Amino acid sequence: MSPSILYRAVPVKTATLHFLKYVARRSTVHIGIDIGKNKLYVVIRWTAPRSKHAAYEQPWFVKNPDEISELIKKLLKIAKQNPVIIGIESTGTYGDPLRQALADAGLSVYQVRTKSTHDYAEVFDGVPSQHDGKDASVIAELLAQGKAKEWNFREPTEAENEMKYIVTKLRDSHKELSRLRGKLEGLLARHWPEITKILSLKSLTLLKLLKQYGGPQKIRTDREAVAAIRRFSFGRIDAEQADRIIDCVKSTNGVRQMTWDCRYVMDVATRMLDIYKETKRCKKRLAELIGMSCVELQRMSKLLGVATASVVWCNIGAPYFYHCADAWLKAMGLNLTERSSGEYQSSVHISKRGNSETRRWLYMSALRWVRQPPVKQWYLRKKEQTGIKIRGQENKRTGGKAVVAVMRKIMKGIWHALVHYHAFETVKLFCEGSSKKKDAKPGSKCFRKRNKNRKPYDSSASKMRQR
Repeated sequence: MSPSILYRAVPVKTATLHFLKYVARRSTVHIGIDIGKNKLYVVIRWTAPRSKHAAYEQPWFVKNPDEISELIKKLLKIAKQNPVIIGIESTGTYGDPLRQALADAGLSVYQVRTKSTHDYAEVFDGVPSQHDGKDASVIAELLAQGKAKEWNFREPTEAENEMKYIVTKLRDSHKELSRLRGKLEGLLARHWPEITKILSLKSLTLLKLLKQYGGPQKIRTDREAVAAIRRFSFGRIDAEQADRIIDCVKSTNGVRQMTWDCRYVMDVATRMLDIYKETKRCKKRLAELIGMSCVELQRMSKLLGVATASVVWCNIGAPYFYHCADAWLKAMGLNLTERSSGEYQSSVHISKRGNSETRRWLYMSALRWVRQPPVKQWYLRKKEQTGIKIRGQENKRTGGKAVVAVMRKIMKGIWHALVHYHAFETVKLFCEGSSKKKDAKPGSKCFRKRNKNRKPYDSSASKMRQR
């Protein structure tokens, strides 16, 4: 690598294209772009005729997004003479205006991982430091080496845009609901602590009761409180349970409410009920959109649920966008990792580098799956293998790792079912002999000792046999 690379940037308006006279004919010009909130740094990598060494132009300084049109004009002039490949880092939404402009101009865009840029910084010029001009040069170099993947801007359809809007609305509603639930728990612990032992904070009956009365004092003075409780629960709460609520109202040890304390509880309960109604409407609309969408999303919604399938589809993308099931799991942060050094060896755990919202929805979906008969037995076996004994409780183990294992297995099965057009068969996926060797218990049917002398799998030899 030539050490005489200039990192001092020049404005894109004053930048010249004199280097095109010295570029080899039909050679590909690689362009690396480092994206910031207000600045873009562009470095052009080209090869001279009869030369094996690459040359780098002085970085261009571009104001984001004011001078993007000026940059596109210069890139189109380069593309008239030589093929152009553009690489950028994955920098959130700051690079979306540039990606859209490049797509409108017909220029191909590739994504270079930020981790690759960071690791290659010292290899590039022998100095581990990083700055904007150097990062753009490293991106261009990695792009020339093929360390990038296609990342063209794709404008979503109206239905996809609406689905993404509803998923974002659901996420914000769940965050607001969680915040209000914590606030309501604190208020009830102060003014009516006994009610949470009878009704859950997620109970709509409790919220309707607080919206109507605001606290135990108004319930105590209302003669029709029992009928109101049964009416709010649509008859699911019997007379005995309603009497328990009335008894805890009369014998509560909570702090007496003032007028505005009662009003504040009523406002919190009203807001929580509105969020529940809004969430219900969003899920109903998602079901309508999925009914009009592709077959793959419809099949996924039947397996995971309408809301969970929509969250996975919007945040991660369709399964056929990924070349294998492991790549799909890695996008969700469900791939297994291990950190070992010397004598220290950590346990295997998921990386959690993907979208956290997707994992949260999938976890709740997996909790529903573990109640079904074929999955329940597999979950219990996995819980015995990976669970940690709970202190003070005999024969009880934690089941968090087993639930995550169910998540991984379900998502792998969904990928194979949708990509290869197979039926999703839960019995085959969660049968007793479906566990891997490392997951099987000694003495079980699927446990086999590993052969240390076994030769590693050779994919090239397998392809030759198929030919």
